[in-house]
Amino acid sequence: MRRSGPRWRELIGGAVIVVVLAAGGLVVWYRATYNVLPGQGASGRVHWCGRNYEWSGGTSSWARLTAQAGGTVRLAGRYPPLGSRAALYATAVRRPAGGASCTTGVYLQTGPDRYRVYSLEGGP
Repeated sequence: MRRSGPRWRELIGGAVIVVVLAAGGLVVWYRATYNVLPGQGASGRVHWCGRNYEWSGGTSSWARLTAQAGGTVRLAGRYPPLGSRAALYATAVRRPAGGASCTTGVYLQTGPDRYRVYSLEGGP
């Protein structure tokens, strides 16, 4: 007996498998890059500017943070991209012509006037 028409069940099954594998791959990549699963808040590590920063514990106020930063602290973005998206601040860094440089510390807002200080993993 010959089948007529497309094999839609097989096509749908194959498409579902491809979508599930792609979604799983994205979750694994996101976890490896941002050190959290999609939808979670920041952890003890932050990935920004292509580098990893580590939190040693505790929080700081804005006044104390800016006094110790040794430069102008500016909003760098939101972290992580999916999830709580807390404000991420960094000390302003001059980028040399044709080169890229990143700060040695970033600051993640955790509440009103509360910030976690993250230091560059492995040093400057």
